[in-house]
Parts: sequence; structure tokens; C-alpha cells
Amino acid sequence: MLNKILILTGGPVKKLEAFVKPADELGLNVTLASFYDLEFENKKDSNEFKLTVQGKDLVNFDLIYIRMVGKRLEDATMVVNYAKDKKIKIVDKAYEDSLFIPSTISKAMEMKKLIEAGIPLPETYFGSLYLIKEKVAKILGFPFVLKSTSGKKARDAWLVDDNETLDFLVSQLREREKMGDRFFGQKLIKATQRIRALVVGEKVIGAITRPTKWRKSYTKGMVADVEAKKGALIPVAQKYSDIAIKASNAADLDVAGIDILEEDKTGKLYVIEANAAPSWNLIKKDCGIDVEKEILKYITPGVW
Repeated sequence: MLNKILILTGGPVKKLEAFVKPADELGLNVTLASFYDLEFENKKDSNEFKLTVQGKDLVNFDLIYIRMVGKRLEDATMVVNYAKDKKIKIVDKAYEDSLFIPSTISKAMEMKKLIEAGIPLPETYFGSLYLIKEKVAKILGFPFVLKSTSGKKARDAWLVDDNETLDFLVSQLREREKMGDRFFGQKLIKATQRIRALVVGEKVIGAITRPTKWRKSYTKGMVADVEAKKGALIPVAQKYSDIAIKASNAADLDVAGIDILEEDKTGKLYVIEANAAPSWNLIKKDCGIDVEKEILKYITPGVW
């Protein structure tokens, strides 16, 4: 039985406050903390290493759930390494791997896992901006979507219609590339709706639909554009549940937001995101689901 649970985030602890009420309702001993709360010290003539959070050695917890890493990769690495050494259960499964940078942080590694598992992705080209400029138009054709691997999602994606636009974006992004950012191109899937499915364990607990960002570039005057919808998918179609669960398993995620596109003409499904730290506020609102309670119930199976 998992009695003592630590939930960590890369930002302020207030981001975790929604876990307080369901934890009380379920009678769980849950500690909420930030990576900023981590400490260790080297004492004179001692080779003992203790990693603490809010003054507690992590060995005092039965399970650690990392809600969000953000930019705190060094801190997360310490926590995961310590948890593995001390046999502390950790969520997500991805942290059990010994990758230098886990796929929860690296979009490139995420795509590698999905590709190798046979999950349908849009046609993709990954390379330096120089290689993207030279090759991507021939490989993918116009229009395509240029994205960063930084995890900023829709805020770091651009529609590329022609060589002039591509040249401009490459010139604008070169400084970021020099600082370590990487980019890739993906074929534009003509889908007017994007589905976000929230997977907890082996179950999709809720899903919503939203209009896609660039639908108007190819639906001008079409009925499909007028009928763009926002709302919950109740019930969640089996085809969405199936591909979402397959994608989360492929990415070694226990809790995941899976973004799916359904091509308007063919009905073919594509996964464009397997997010280990999804925002679920809209799913809570539209679907009427207490997401935090569902996660707590999932990570404490011996209690129920």
C-alpha cells in the first residue's frame, strides 16, 4: 500500500493546490513540493548522501509523482536517480529509463519512441535549420509546419507556405539554434479539429475537441470551417481511446495528454503530441472530471 506520496513540480507549489481536496477526500498522505525545495549537504568526514524536500529525506515517501519538470532537468535527474537507488516508486514510467534526457523533456526522443512503436505521425523531417532550409520543402512539400522541440507547443509552431516564409523563419530562429534549440518540420494535416485525450494509466478519462490552428488556410468558404467545434467528447470514441492509450504506452507515460488529428478527407488519425505534463483545466471544465482525484486513485491502487 502506498501511504506517503510526494508530488513535485518544476514551478511554484501553488500549481499543485488542486490535489489538496481530493487527497483529503481519499484519506491520502500527500506532500506537495517544488524542485526549489530540494536540498542536500556534504558533511565533514561523511560519504552519506541524503536528498531532502521540505526537510524530509525522500526515502520517507512510498511514491513520487513528477507533475511537471519544466526547466528543472538537473533537479529531476537527482530525484529520479535517488528514487531508483532507494527503490522508491516513481511516476511516469519514462523515468525508469536511463536516457540522458527523458522523452518527457525531449520532443525528438518522444517522436523516436512513437515512430518505433508504429504510432501514426505526420510525415516529419528533423535536422538543423540549414538542412531544413535545404531539404524539407522537397521532402514534405508546401505547406508544412515548422516546430521547435522545446515543448512550447502551439506557441512554437509556424505554418510555412513558401520558400520566402521559410527563409525568413530560418533567419529569425538561427540565434535560438545557437543557444541549443532544435527544430523539425511536419506535413500539414488537413484536419479542422484537434482532439486532446487525457490518459491515466490504461484509461482515457476524458477528451475534448478544439478547432485546429491553421484550418482557415485550406477551408475558406467551406462548411467544415463554419462548423468548427469546442467541447467535450462524451462518450470518447473508441478509435480515439485506442490510439491515445497506444501512444501513451509507447512514450512510457502513466499520465499523458495525447493530441490527435483526424484528417478531414480520409479519416486517418495522427498523433501530434504525447505530453507528460498536460494542462487539463479544459478537460476538467468540459468533461466534469476531477482529474487530480483520478490520478491519485490511479497511483495508489492498493488503497481501493
